[in-house]
Amino acid sequence: MNWRAVIGFEIGWLALVYFQHLAMLPVAIYLLWAWWRLPRPRQILVLQLALLGIAIDSVLVFTGVLQFTSTIWLPAWFLLLWCLFALAVVEVFAALLKPLWLAPILGAIGGPLSYLGGAVLSGGQLLMPLGWVSWACLVLIWAGLAAYYGSLNKEQLHAQKLA
Repeated sequence: MNWRAVIGFEIGWLALVYFQHLAMLPVAIYLLWAWWRLPRPRQILVLQLALLGIAIDSVLVFTGVLQFTSTIWLPAWFLLLWCLFALAVVEVFAALLKPLWLAPILGAIGGPLSYLGGAVLSGGQLLMPLGWVSWACLVLIWAGLAAYYGSLNKEQLHAQKLA
């Protein structure tokens, strides 16, 4: 288990959600340091996963499933949060989602709960205006994302260790 990555993600997530823009610089410094230490193929994978997450949440914002009170799109701290999460997927979470039958279950529970926790801790910055429809969308999306992240472990992460 990469404890530095787990602790770094948890502290970074909490700092970004709670302090938002005030936490961006220290989290960005940590993120760049950790990203720099990765082999090039994993650096590229982190960028791809961050862009995937940003694209998905952009669609959710534009369709009204998610809403931010401070902006019509995703705030800068939330973009950084996706980069931090993508790093954690590559360093830790893909390996934890190894049983592909378990990955969608964990994603369907953990993903939406993370948004719910973020909505509570963000001081009303993140909203789910459609109520249970927003929740159902997040459950389905995160079940699929977790299955995808779990498949990365087998297809890409092990191959990159050998390279």
